[in-house]
Amino acid sequence: MRSMLVVGLTLILSACGGSGGNQAAADACMAEANSRLAGKSFEIDAAQLAASATTAEGGDGMLHLSTNVVFDPGLASEFTQVFKCKVRQDAAGTSVISLEFIWSMDQLNMGK
Repeated sequence: MRSMLVVGLTLILSACGGSGGNQAAADACMAEANSRLAGKSFEIDAAQLAASATTAEGGDGMLHLSTNVVFDPGLASEFTQVFKCKVRQDAAGTSVISLEFIWSMDQLNMGK
């Protein structure tokens, strides 16, 4: 019962935020990225990630978000990838369905 109340309040508060569901989706994506990339040096613009949210074809509470992720920012080894995140939003909350890190061939050092 208590967890249902917490989930309900969380959904209400996230709906009151400036970008509502988009911000909740971006927050979920950021939390998952932080978990998966623990110990790595990287930067993701969370505001840009939230602004990129689009509803998936067919709806069903699915959102697609994407932005750039910069690894080793400020170092000689700095490189950029495209970060894509797919989330589902329903009465239970926001869940990350998938994360993708897409390499740009320009960024790869091919041994030269």
